[in-house]
Amino acid sequence: MELRDYHVMETTTSTLGNHLARGARAVKGVIPEVINPLGASVGVGAVWGGIAGLTSFKRYRNGKISGKDALLTTAGESAGMGLAAGLGILASNAVRASLLLTATTSLAPFVAGVVITTGAKILWDMSTKKHI
Repeated sequence: MELRDYHVMETTTSTLGNHLARGARAVKGVIPEVINPLGASVGVGAVWGGIAGLTSFKRYRNGKISGKDALLTTAGESAGMGLAAGLGILASNAVRASLLLTATTSLAPFVAGVVITTGAKILWDMSTKKHI
């Protein structure tokens, strides 16, 4: 037997391919998947509604607002922030998907999400509240 019988190019290539595939799987495991806008908006709305509920309860307990107003304020804040968060995440996912085709910064999806979420919440507040 000669030495070249033990060194086959396909083995070297397949070993390199296996190392690259393991690296790609590791990177894929670290990169977060696309966020579901519906689930995230429900979660954000629930958290924001809880915060609004606490502040409304404090104002109700101090006699500044009625029970009905406290309930409506809490529901309105929860729905508005949930809707705004869902729209922001949807915009962020759309920008992230478009960036797969172009080479730009990864900050763009974050900025788009923040701008859309902020704008949607401001529009919600302007359309639902009497006093801004």
